[in-house]
Amino acid sequence: MLSSKQGSSFFLWYTSLIAACGGFLFGYDMVVISGTVGAVKEQFSLSGAAVGVFVSCAIWGCAIGAGVAGFFADTFGRKRILIVASLLIFISAVWTGLASSPTTLVMARLLGGMGIGMAAMVCPLYISEIAPKDIRGRMVSLFQFTITIGLIVCVIANWQIFSSASDNMDNTELSEFYRWLAVDENWRLMFMAEALPAIVFFICSFFIPESPRWLVQQDKQTQALHILSKINGQAKAEEICVEIEEVLQQEKGIKFSDLFTHKLKKPLVLCLLIAFFAEVCGASAVFYYGPSILEASGFGQESALGGFGIIAIVNFLATILALKYIDKLGRRKLLAIGTIGCLLTDVVIGLFFQFNVSGLPIVIAINVFVAFFACSIGPIKFVIVSEVFPNSIRGRAIALASFSIFFFSAINSQLFPMMQEVMDESYIFYIFAGLSLFALPVIKYYMPETKGMTIEQIEKSWLVSNR
Repeated sequence: MLSSKQGSSFFLWYTSLIAACGGFLFGYDMVVISGTVGAVKEQFSLSGAAVGVFVSCAIWGCAIGAGVAGFFADTFGRKRILIVASLLIFISAVWTGLASSPTTLVMARLLGGMGIGMAAMVCPLYISEIAPKDIRGRMVSLFQFTITIGLIVCVIANWQIFSSASDNMDNTELSEFYRWLAVDENWRLMFMAEALPAIVFFICSFFIPESPRWLVQQDKQTQALHILSKINGQAKAEEICVEIEEVLQQEKGIKFSDLFTHKLKKPLVLCLLIAFFAEVCGASAVFYYGPSILEASGFGQESALGGFGIIAIVNFLATILALKYIDKLGRRKLLAIGTIGCLLTDVVIGLFFQFNVSGLPIVIAINVFVAFFACSIGPIKFVIVSEVFPNSIRGRAIALASFSIFFFSAINSQLFPMMQEVMDESYIFYIFAGLSLFALPVIKYYMPETKGMTIEQIEKSWLVSNR
């Protein structure tokens, strides 16, 4: 706890962690699909293209949710959107578990994806607007950190449900409904388990304040100053409020359409490029199809789920490095390190598949890839998107950038099983490596460094550079 002059670190962390819980649901939802693909494909006799639709429909929902959340976040505030998002995820979890056909399954997953997309757009935005400039990267990275926790919890839950179903296969004392839900079609329980963290997030969202920067835009300076004072101390809060008001005055006349003109196109193009390279490096394939990739390398289903659990733990530990270094090394350097690491490990994984190297070596290679991604590309894409746009249009601008993240992820997830049907996995990972290579000149020549700058200072730098 800091002094009242400096503000309360407890209040900052408490508020940021609750907001970041949207990342937990994102991570859970990302992995729950990977543990169910095989069972759902067999039960509904899905083709490779249909499997792609089943996996990617939630991501398309994310794109839709992220796309519409910007307008609503700018109009109604950040907090209300988090509440709505958590409710949609809860409804989806229950509906998916009870789905009776591929159509209803896709509809339920699409609804949940919309909730995830709204949360993924608003959570980093919200945290960036309350966090002090010196630790903003770390605080926004909490969103990625909670994603990794959601991954681990979901892997454990999937494995426990799968193991329990195997143990109870011959148990005649189970009720007909429970046997249907948790044994015969245990993939249903994997989806329904997400309802519990969703309702917890729903309740907790009522206990955080509104974004102070949004409050200033609504001429509610007194409320904004109160929140900023609790985080930064009274004197610093007053300075921040003055800076926000000054920039809002300078922003008069800025329109959403300016993102597509010379005036503000650079931050938009930057975010679109980072979103593209974050997905085509292979991360979506590994996280959404991790168990099936391991099965393709020679693992059985249960071993593949266990191996994916190791991936989830490595993802968690590597994200801690991002929390530690993103505000020290800066966004550019850390992103360059991660991109080079992912590129090289894509090549190694491709070589292992090409020469039929299975078992421990390929598990190690995939984990190295995940480590490089989690300590850099994963969190940085959310940090950059959350901090580079002007206050007056930030919600809608971040919504557009977030839409692009999920758009590229959905395309990748749709194409991966189709590519598996027509080519060896080795060529797929070589393609990932080749596409990642183009990210390096973008990082070196196009991406600015934003560490240690307030959101208002970043905005001024765009406006000055484009005069």
